[in-house]
Amino acid sequence: MLQEIAEQPAALQKTITEERVKIAQLGASLRERDLDLIVLVARGSSDNAALFGRYLLEITTGIPVSLSAPSVHTLYQAKLNLKRALVVGVSQSGEGEDINRVMENARECGAFTIGITNEPASSMVRLVDETLLMHGGRERSVAATKTFTGQMILFYMLSAALAKGSRTIDFEAVPDFAARALEQKPAILELVQRYVFMENCVVVGRGLAYANAYEFALKLMETCYVVAERFSSADFLHGPVAMIERHFPVILFAPPGVMLSSTKDLIARLSELRADTMTITGDIEAAAMCTRSIIMPRESTWKTDIAVKQGLFTLTR
Repeated sequence: MLQEIAEQPAALQKTITEERVKIAQLGASLRERDLDLIVLVARGSSDNAALFGRYLLEITTGIPVSLSAPSVHTLYQAKLNLKRALVVGVSQSGEGEDINRVMENARECGAFTIGITNEPASSMVRLVDETLLMHGGRERSVAATKTFTGQMILFYMLSAALAKGSRTIDFEAVPDFAARALEQKPAILELVQRYVFMENCVVVGRGLAYANAYEFALKLMETCYVVAERFSSADFLHGPVAMIERHFPVILFAPPGVMLSSTKDLIARLSELRADTMTITGDIEAAAMCTRSIIMPRESTWKTDIAVKQGLFTLTR
C-alpha cells in the first residue's frame, strides 16, 4: 500500500498525458448531445470518487448529477428514461457485476455510457460507448490508493471538458501538488502516534471535501479497524455533535474556499466541547484552532483535493 501511495504522482501524470486528447474530443461530442442528467455508478472507494465527481460536475457544468442506486436496475429491474443522460460507471477492475448490469441497462434505456476503469481488457470496456482509463499499472493492495486518485483526476478532466463559461479547471498541476503532499510523511508519522490506540472517531468534510471524509473513514475502517463515522459538517451539527465528549477524536478537512468559514465555526464548537481535533488544511488559522494539524499547500480548492488524499493515505498507513 505504501509503495502504491508513492506511485500516485507519476500515475496521475501518465493518466493526464494518455487520456487528454480522448477526453477533449469526448467533451466536444457530449456538449452536442444536450444532456440534462448525469448519473454516476460505483461501489466502495469508487463510489467515494463518484461523490467527488458529483460535486465537481454539477459545479462546472450546471447539469444535475445523481449517484445511482444499482438495486433499482439489478433487483427491481426498472427501466428508466435516460435518452438525454450521460451514465458513467466507475470501477477499478471493471468487473463489478452489479455496476456492469447497471451500465448495460442504462445503454438499453438510451443513455450515452462511459466506463472509468484501470483494466483495458475488462468486461466494462465491452459494455460502454467510451472508456476512460487510469494509467497507474496493476494495483496489488486491497485498499485502493492510486486507482482512487486516478478516478478523481479523470473526473477533473471530464469536468474540464464539459465545463460551461468561466468554470474551467486547470488540472495540469495536480500531480505536482500530490508529490508535495507526500513530503508531509515525516510529520504525519510523528503525529499518528497519538492515534495508535484509537477505536472510534468522526471524520468531517463538506462540499468538494465531503468525499475526502468518506474515503478517509473507509480507509480507517478497512486498514486500521477503527470505527469511523463520516459526516458533512453541516449535518454533524444537527444531532451527531451530541456524542462528542472530552478527548473524542474528530478529524476535519478544511481546504481553502467557500466552506472554510463554516468549518472554522465547527472547530470552535468542538473546542468548547474539548474534543481532540485534527485538521487537514492549508489555512494557518484553522490549524491553530485544532489540537493537531497537517498543513497542506494553500492552493485553489480545485487543485487540493487529490493532494489532501495523499496525506490521508499516508496517515491511515
